[in-house]
Amino acid sequence: MKLSDKAIIPTKGSRLAACHDIYGLTHGMVPAKGQTMVETGIAIGLPDGPYGRLAARSGMARKMAIAVGGGVIDTDYTGEVNVILRNHGEADCVLKAGVRIAQLRVEKVANADAPEVDDLGINEQGKMGFGSSDMNPKGSITAKEEEVKIYFLATHTSKNEFFNAADIGYHPRLMKEREMLSRSHINAALTRTMNDSFLDKIRVADKEDEKCQDRGRELVRLRESGKKMRGEWIEKDGLRYYKNRLYIPESEALQTERAQGCHDSLVAGHFGQEKMIEIETRDF
Repeated sequence: MKLSDKAIIPTKGSRLAACHDIYGLTHGMVPAKGQTMVETGIAIGLPDGPYGRLAARSGMARKMAIAVGGGVIDTDYTGEVNVILRNHGEADCVLKAGVRIAQLRVEKVANADAPEVDDLGINEQGKMGFGSSDMNPKGSITAKEEEVKIYFLATHTSKNEFFNAADIGYHPRLMKEREMLSRSHINAALTRTMNDSFLDKIRVADKEDEKCQDRGRELVRLRESGKKMRGEWIEKDGLRYYKNRLYIPESEALQTERAQGCHDSLVAGHFGQEKMIEIETRDF
């Protein structure tokens, strides 16, 4: 929350940025080889479990040798966030109001008591301390692929967005109101690549429908006599198409399955009877 009208709420530089940028509230200076505490004018509230950690910005560290001192923000601390900046450089660092001065990283912490024990057990490093790992370095970095849970698909593939389970519930992009791709549009696309089982049902129903059989015999007669098929009928793989739309016999079971495929979900809202008919007749 803002404690001052001039304060700036922390922001992220990109969707996958690990930290939020923290902004200074007022003008100030960090003297060479010295330190200064900078006000931010904000207070933060953290959920149970993680704590806040202030870290230096890489640009300030490289260009001006500015580091962050202290930096631990307890979960139950609700006062103003102040940042201790240390200048390891040879020149004073002048800060303007509203510039980014540090990064806030939210980390998990084990809130457990520290009981006394008699034995710490045996492990690989043991009592070896400073520099001991340099004697026998080991490659220990492993990559783990995280399954993407949410997709926002755009007209141009370069604008597609992908989110994983860690983003759900807190990422600002997912908190905004979005126009979701309705189930009816998805199923309308799926009807163009129907599975074999549904097509087999259509073939079976076709053989049981007298009108379909009459039409089929007529199309066969026209084809065998070398005449052009009536209208815009096409017969392929035991199925008939009219104006590039699959012809489905008058079967209640097939009509129900077709309607379920074109019907919108209750979550997204119904398109209405007129739109429903448009979607169905576009493909069948």
